[in-house]
Amino acid sequence: MSEKISFCKGNLSAVVLAELICEKLKASTVEAVCNKTAIGLAGEMRCNFPAFNGNRLNLEKHVLKSLAEKEDFDDFITYIRNPRSQTEAFIKAEVEKYIFTDQRDETVNILKKNVHDVNMLVRQALSTATQKVQTQTGDINMWLKEFSSLLKDELTLDTFSSQNFSDINNFDFLMEALKKEFAPISDEIRSLSLNKLKESRLKPDEILIDQLCNCCWVKCPFCAAVCTNTIEGHSGADHSVPFHRPSGIKGWHYSGTVEFSIDFCTTNVASDGSFYPCHDSEESVPYKLYRTAGPEYADWRITPDESKLLYWKWFVCRFQKKLEEHYNFKFQGRGEIPSEWKTISKCKK
Repeated sequence: MSEKISFCKGNLSAVVLAELICEKLKASTVEAVCNKTAIGLAGEMRCNFPAFNGNRLNLEKHVLKSLAEKEDFDDFITYIRNPRSQTEAFIKAEVEKYIFTDQRDETVNILKKNVHDVNMLVRQALSTATQKVQTQTGDINMWLKEFSSLLKDELTLDTFSSQNFSDINNFDFLMEALKKEFAPISDEIRSLSLNKLKESRLKPDEILIDQLCNCCWVKCPFCAAVCTNTIEGHSGADHSVPFHRPSGIKGWHYSGTVEFSIDFCTTNVASDGSFYPCHDSEESVPYKLYRTAGPEYADWRITPDESKLLYWKWFVCRFQKKLEEHYNFKFQGRGEIPSEWKTISKCKK
């Protein structure tokens, strides 16, 4: 009689333990599926999505293309003032579009595969832990350690005190109790929607932002072009960009006038002209000696050349009035827009 009572208590403890484990597994499996899906989607987009599968210049090209397509002046100003913020917004928007519109079916398939993989992981862990304990005549402490170890790479399972369940000795019963308790959880994660990814600890857009945006974001003091060095806080190397912009888009103008400066930095540093390093400067600095104008200028390498992107000429023409309103200066006099700039269409930029 006493052996039967002990056996029943062991089974009752197994049911209680199964409930406790599955209570923890419920949140953990959902998180694991979402995390695996986020990582998988980020990897998929990094490899196959044109904006994300190249270097920093490639990403900038797609950001500028997106800005040109939308023709939203406020977004342009955000990009000029805070390029990282606008770039992150671009990544977030493209990931959202990719997941919920362009590649929705593919994303659903990735999610379903991860649901299946996590379900199989739990079931295999149950079987393996049970088989090992039975083979080695182990106890509940050994079973808990083995089960947790098999899940640890993908699922978080809190430690349980084996002392509270020392009377469990029927591990087949424990395994079946866990399968029964896990069944509705398994059904629930099978019905996960893509919207659940937005609540995940890991999000594909944040993964991509971390991969693509941890670089140098120092802006040219003249035209706000962003240094293209891939190392944030790089030392021993000057800031540089392959293409500069008309300095007027940052608000530069001729001192004492309302005339915009529309010359490119690369032209200015080859000229005999000079500039005032800041608004309250009393002395001007020759452009050829721009590195002596202060810390903001000292670490920049601006090569005198004629490399100019049509893009920024188009931008100045397209948003002439808005730029004038924004900075309260005019494209007139020395800052008059060349007539040839006005022939540049968006498709030619």
